[in-house]
Amino acid sequence: MTRCLSSLLLSFDMVQQGNSPTHQRGNTLDLVMTFADRPPTTVIVQPPGAIIDYSLIISQLPVKIDSPSPIEWIVRGWRRVDRDQLREVLQSSQLCAAVRPDVDVDQLFHTYSTSLHDIADQLAPSHVIRRRAGRPMPWFDAECRAQRHHCRHEERHYRRTCRK
Repeated sequence: MTRCLSSLLLSFDMVQQGNSPTHQRGNTLDLVMTFADRPPTTVIVQPPGAIIDYSLIISQLPVKIDSPSPIEWIVRGWRRVDRDQLREVLQSSQLCAAVRPDVDVDQLFHTYSTSLHDIADQLAPSHVIRRRAGRPMPWFDAECRAQRHHCRHEERHYRRTCRK
């Protein structure tokens, strides 16, 4: 068992912190194992026999929490677009113009794509939204996510209508 444990620890580059006995008969029963590049700041082994025949081990481990980088989205404000203005711009664009009989499908798709992109840029210019990515909590499961989604939906509805 000791050989298996030591080979497992070598594969993870882990080391045992503190080599003092943790039992009143001089045996080491409890271990504090850490990665070699992250040793604990303190390891205190209380003498055994104060309450029970085992030692109390107190250790402080350095915890490095990486701050999540913000997530960026490129969005358009489609809710603010006036529908009458959109209708006028679409009717005056190349999309509503007569199609020549000698135009192939690739040219039509190119016209469609560039026209819609230009109209979108004109009426709803794109802008960047930055949000911090939250750290996932172990208790935040699918049910919590669904409840939060429902609550945010109700909040948006109330802000739009000012009633339930």
